Amino acid sequence: MSQAEYFATPDLDFSFPTRLGIVHQVAVSPAAVAKGKGVRSAMNPSFGDIYDRYQKLTLTTHLPAVIACSETLSLGKDQGFIPQPGYLYFLLQGQMTLAFGDEQNLVGIVIAHMPLGLLEHYCPSVALYYQCLGECQLAKITASDFERIFFHSSPGYMQELTTILAYMGIFALDAHYERGSQTSFQTIKSMLSRYLYRGEIDGGQHESLSAFIIKRTNLSRSYVYQVLAALREGGYITVKKGKLISIDRHIPEKF
Repeated sequence: MSQAEYFATPDLDFSFPTRLGIVHQVAVSPAAVAKGKGVRSAMNPSFGDIYDRYQKLTLTTHLPAVIACSETLSLGKDQGFIPQPGYLYFLLQGQMTLAFGDEQNLVGIVIAHMPLGLLEHYCPSVALYYQCLGECQLAKITASDFERIFFHSSPGYMQELTTILAYMGIFALDAHYERGSQTSFQTIKSMLSRYLYRGEIDGGQHESLSAFIIKRTNLSRSYVYQVLAALREGGYITVKKGKLISIDRHIPEKF
């Protein structure tokens, strides 16, 4: 299932023109960029490799059992969602974001196969907020049915659930590292890689580069614009209509 996220906000033309990268950038030749190749090498191999590995896993054998006892729930674009106590949800169609506490504290995208409401069910004090990026369809099941399916019916289902939870933790740690241990410039630099990678795996990024950063960090709008403008004018990145097209040169750790 495709996992994309977008947040449309007006941009300043992009005379000033953003997320993730635990390892440094790799330069991409203009010739490779022109041919549409070499983009992945400029991205963060940590996030990319982990995401690719997750996408290749077979983690859906439990779905028929889930759907058989489920109620279908449909949600509209931009609609917020908070799981009802005593129920868990499986995203069958569409894309959703996850925020901690309220919609301003964005954690990231809801990864494929993630049982919505699972964390809240076992830790009721946690408050998570979900929002649809487009029309979404969910399978709603009771907590007792969830436990019956995953805990008592099949070791294979339990293995799938454990794998999903493991990757949820990995992606959460990845986001925590990104936001907590990098300088402001390094955060912006790393988001360039994440932005390109999102576009590659999801068939195109809908939000602007600056909006992508601003929504996911506490960096000021003016600082983000200033750094992106400098990177663009220095020939490090190519931006068109507010969207990042390519990373054209190795970006130093300090700028």
